[in-house]
Amino acid sequence: MTTELHVSITPRGMSVQEAYRLFRDDSLLVNRRYQRKLVWAVSEKQLLIRSILDGYPVPLILLAERPEIHGTGRYEIIDGMQRLDAIFSFIEQRFDYDGMHFDLMQSARARQASDAGAFTPVDTLAVLPADKCANILDYQLAVTIFPTHTEKQITEVFSRINSNGRQLSVQEKRQAGMLNPFSEAVRAIASSLRGDVSEDVLLLHDMPSISIDSSRERQQYGVRADDTLWIRHGILNVKQLREGDDEQMVADIAASILFGEPFPASKEAFDELYDTNNEKYRRLDRALAAYGVKRLESEIRSTFSVISEVIDGELNGLNGLRNLVRPGGSNPIRTPFYAIFMAFFEMIVKQQKSPDDPASIVLALRNVGSRLKTGRHYISTEDRVSNIDTVIGLIQRHFVAKIPPVFGHGPGLALDFENSLRRSRIETSRYEFKQGLLRLDGSRQWDDSLVPRLAETACGIANVKPGVDGYLYLGVADKPSDVARIQQLDSVAPVPVGPHSVVGIEREAKAKKISLDNYVQKFVNQLAQAGLSEPLGTQILSNVDTIEYKGLSVIRILIPGQSDLSYCNDAVFVRRGSSTERINDFRQVVALGKQFV
Repeated sequence: MTTELHVSITPRGMSVQEAYRLFRDDSLLVNRRYQRKLVWAVSEKQLLIRSILDGYPVPLILLAERPEIHGTGRYEIIDGMQRLDAIFSFIEQRFDYDGMHFDLMQSARARQASDAGAFTPVDTLAVLPADKCANILDYQLAVTIFPTHTEKQITEVFSRINSNGRQLSVQEKRQAGMLNPFSEAVRAIASSLRGDVSEDVLLLHDMPSISIDSSRERQQYGVRADDTLWIRHGILNVKQLREGDDEQMVADIAASILFGEPFPASKEAFDELYDTNNEKYRRLDRALAAYGVKRLESEIRSTFSVISEVIDGELNGLNGLRNLVRPGGSNPIRTPFYAIFMAFFEMIVKQQKSPDDPASIVLALRNVGSRLKTGRHYISTEDRVSNIDTVIGLIQRHFVAKIPPVFGHGPGLALDFENSLRRSRIETSRYEFKQGLLRLDGSRQWDDSLVPRLAETACGIANVKPGVDGYLYLGVADKPSDVARIQQLDSVAPVPVGPHSVVGIEREAKAKKISLDNYVQKFVNQLAQAGLSEPLGTQILSNVDTIEYKGLSVIRILIPGQSDLSYCNDAVFVRRGSSTERINDFRQVVALGKQFV
């Protein structure tokens, strides 16, 4: 039932300069449970700057104030995120207007942010005249602050808004007004597949790091479209990815798994999944409760991970899978990919088998698109069953039973690993990366001080926030000097992922003339004796995995979220960004402990 909103709200003028101050004071927030990503092209941003310079009105900015959640003076952006980002990114010289960049000398606050390393100014003499910069800073935005105490009110307001900017796509509209377990699961899975995983609420100036960039736009966003499975293999195009079609494909797959049969993917059928008055919505809700959200998310992510590892290991270049299953085609391959995904799901999740011969699997899929049934409006359940059976028949002999199975291990964790590397840029306190256990000098001796330090770091990560997981990774270098030294010592070709480089740990096992299993066991034995308090110590030891990533092995240690304060050798440690610090003040220990009560 729709909630009626009776709130007195009055627009007021807010100068761009005041809005920018809020932006840089960490007072403007984005709630990803109802907000989309940054999607404006540079040309759209330039048109907005032109409107401001010409003195034309800009549509209303709508903010939500939730002091009980975020504190006083901090606001969630309900409408206007794209516009605010365009204005602030122009001030911070991320794009030009008529060949000219904003002159940082005209804004003390922007200069301070630049000096602090918040952004990198461009090296140019072509700057906007001082009077035009002043006109931008003095421009009065129409802003309404909406006082509310519930997220449900915000999502309802957001779903009603039809702003004057780029319109929401059909799937974005479905997701925008929903706060139920299914829509949340779809959003979380799709986010992990794109590589833009983050906390639900983050600062506006962190949005570029989890937004999608393309080779054409080059807006310095954190997620390159060409790096995603969707674009890399021609499953979707960039426009479809930005408009949320990947979330519709995830909803399609999730509904198929939960209903126990392929979903008849018409627009009307998708609408029913998000219609609270429809029996299909209620049936899906019951099915998800019985199946389990975490189980569904884990199974879908693991299947995508295995598909990616199998295909990427054999196919190079853009549109690799599309060129394989539909040679010469230029349209996205939604129908073939759905059948391939569900076939892999059958093999690795339901039958608990693992790929044995990736090259033969890829070869078996050649031109499979011509053998599958398609439809203009939608594909029936019967036709989809036939398509899935066709793909299973082609690939099943190349899957075998292995211990441990690929599901939940090795390649099945590759996607989660990539997301950790990307997410660590924002949530530095929850992640720690080390290149390995050996010193990088000529002796290649064990670094005996490293494991005790890692135990202290694990303790610090466990104390970041109650119930929130963290991760330690071995086999990942985050210093260019370490990467260069490893290449020199071990002749390893590192795999760059964001600011990190995956270098693996096999090279160290080889240097010490031991097996990879013995290397991992040595590390686990040392960690077991490092003095971690219980239950953290036991939980960590039962959550050590070896991930296979692009031919390299990485040790992953999951640090489960805790309900009590953790210790290492009777001392308390915390994380300050990417640093681990010991707390010596008893009062600080008591204050930290209260967070876990």
